[in-house]
Amino acid sequence: MAKLMLTAKYIPIIGQGKARWNSVHVHDLSDVFALLVDAAVAKNTSDEIWGANGYILVENGEHVWSDLAKQMGSEAEKLGYLSKPGERPLSKDAAIEQAGFEAVSWGLNSRCKAQRARKVLGWSPSRTSIEHELPTILKAEHQRLDKS
Repeated sequence: MAKLMLTAKYIPIIGQGKARWNSVHVHDLSDVFALLVDAAVAKNTSDEIWGANGYILVENGEHVWSDLAKQMGSEAEKLGYLSKPGERPLSKDAAIEQAGFEAVSWGLNSRCKAQRARKVLGWSPSRTSIEHELPTILKAEHQRLDKS
């Protein structure tokens, strides 16, 4: 989304802009993998972790894609990367064409709760939210685009 926004210079909104999605910091996600490795090394063969129940979801809250896009646009403007970016509808086909298949997710719902990760692994997310990471994401993408 950051790349599309910085190159196309608008805030993309897919569909009605009401799609919700979970988010989790990659380091919080890696903590779940570390806990699973620890359980395997300790020969913990609990049915609560492995087998039919071994589907572990992770999240640290959720966002509405259009709200996140608007926040990103505001942050891009604060950073001086965009000047008064306006919102524009983006169709599914245009999203794929302009930003790749993953951009379709900005118009889809994906909701879960990390109940089992918390209960059976004792996991607790501790890193910052995606909203807090927006300036970092935008700065990194801006730098990548400057190099290309």
